[in-house]
Amino acid sequence: MRLGCNKQVGSTFRMFLRACAVMIAVAPLLAQNQPATRQTPAAEDQGPPDSVLRQIWPNLPPNQDPTAVARGKRLFEANCSFCHGPEATGGNGGPDLIRSVLVNHDDKGNLIGPVVHNGRPDKGMPTFSSLSDQQISDLVAFLHQRNRDARLRFTYKVENVAIGDASAGKSYFAAHCSNCHSATGDLAGLASKYPADVLQQLWLSPQPRSGTGDTQLSDVTITLPSGQTFSGKLAHLDEFDVSLYDARGYHSFPRTSGTKVEVQNPLAAHEELLSHLTDSDMHNVTTYLETLK
Repeated sequence: MRLGCNKQVGSTFRMFLRACAVMIAVAPLLAQNQPATRQTPAAEDQGPPDSVLRQIWPNLPPNQDPTAVARGKRLFEANCSFCHGPEATGGNGGPDLIRSVLVNHDDKGNLIGPVVHNGRPDKGMPTFSSLSDQQISDLVAFLHQRNRDARLRFTYKVENVAIGDASAGKSYFAAHCSNCHSATGDLAGLASKYPADVLQQLWLSPQPRSGTGDTQLSDVTITLPSGQTFSGKLAHLDEFDVSLYDARGYHSFPRTSGTKVEVQNPLAAHEELLSHLTDSDMHNVTTYLETLK
């Protein structure tokens, strides 16, 4: 038997090792450049220098001029988004330009420019010969920035989700949430602890917290085949076992055919909301919750 690996596997493994080596190298490079005082958030978000990142992505585009990117985005939305989507990720028959080989290998518009000017009639793309060189340059800046951001996912910024009507959110809260929650009680000061996107996640998909004595854990009653019952906070439940905490401590039981398990889920109301919640309701409530500071 001949031992060895095919070229594709070997190449992939070498790329993996190179990526690992680069990631290991990033920490000391950044540590050397850290000042004694805390950096501003903008400086913290810059990440590794491009000289390091290009060891993984050799053709990584540089950061583009934000003004040119904004102009290019407007041009793209007006002329290209119908086919390629508003963020250039594909749309009505047009391909995803972020993953396009042409965009990935473009250098300052040398490949994108001719395609925009001349179109691709054989593929249904019209010509845009009326666009000026400056407009083409702005489109290139937009596509290169999108390409860079797609590769460096840590540069993504969460958009503001508190874009609804706080008054409408307050009314929705009063109708659907006030039986369990209070703006001046358990939720007082909530928005001072969490940003809007986290607030939205917390109320749309809250998770039971682990630990004894936590009132958010589900209540459970277990009746054994002998008739003996145990009631407390659910610790674990699957098709084989069930366990709980009560005043005497931790108990675990196998789920036999004669064992009865009754769970009262404190988050059931939140799960029920999702069945009829609209986008407007979601943003309105989040906007209202952001006022609870």
